[in-house]
Amino acid sequence: MTDNNQNNQNGSAAFISTIVETNKVWGLTKDETWATSSSAEFEDTEVILFWSMEEGAKACAEDDWQEYKPESITLVEFLENWCVGMYGDALLVGPNWNADLTGTEVEPLEIAMEVVNALKAKGKELEFTQYDSQQEFEEQVMEALEGGEEEA
Repeated sequence: MTDNNQNNQNGSAAFISTIVETNKVWGLTKDETWATSSSAEFEDTEVILFWSMEEGAKACAEDDWQEYKPESITLVEFLENWCVGMYGDALLVGPNWNADLTGTEVEPLEIAMEVVNALKAKGKELEFTQYDSQQEFEEQVMEALEGGEEEA
């Protein structure tokens, strides 16, 4: 089980590294509906699947999703609209799931923080539309992750 967990962590790291480089995130859509899967870890929880490359999304467009097409969104849209919205809706992110529809399930704000940390490490600054700056976005995410607890 440890090897599988390590592979999932590597998949998440590769997802973050690539989307920070390309400023794009991919999903599968059909008529404004995005591909989701039931969580393997949490009962009654949905996972919205995202990929760092179009090819990864295409590889999963079969069976129930054969009529779905890869669609890209900007990294800013992914962070502001998807990660924040998914957090509010108690949904999980499934980064770079494989064609067997298995992969890691991550809290959306955890992914958002990892992306912000990767952006800072690369010296990249995104221009947000719903926040004054990347720093403000980061502060809001950190506050939400801490549960809004007051520091002593």
